[in-house]
Amino acid sequence: MIINTIEPNVNEEANDNTTNEWRSCCLRVDKNAIKYFIQVGILGGLITFSACMLVVDKTCESQRNYASLLMVCLGCFLPSPKMTK
Repeated sequence: MIINTIEPNVNEEANDNTTNEWRSCCLRVDKNAIKYFIQVGILGGLITFSACMLVVDKTCESQRNYASLLMVCLGCFLPSPKMTK
């Protein structure tokens, strides 16, 4: 019986786990910054959409749905209150 082991191809650059950046052929970006800007863009779009639909659509059911969507998105943006000394 032959047992084959698979060993990862380890580069010295790949061994450095402290960097938080994505590299391309001509671009180096921070992972956390990209994630933040995508989240802010999507939440901003949802807030704009739900606020516009609250003005445009006058039915009671849709008002309730868009208002709750708006409150959830605003709740993600606003920090929770904290008691400090």
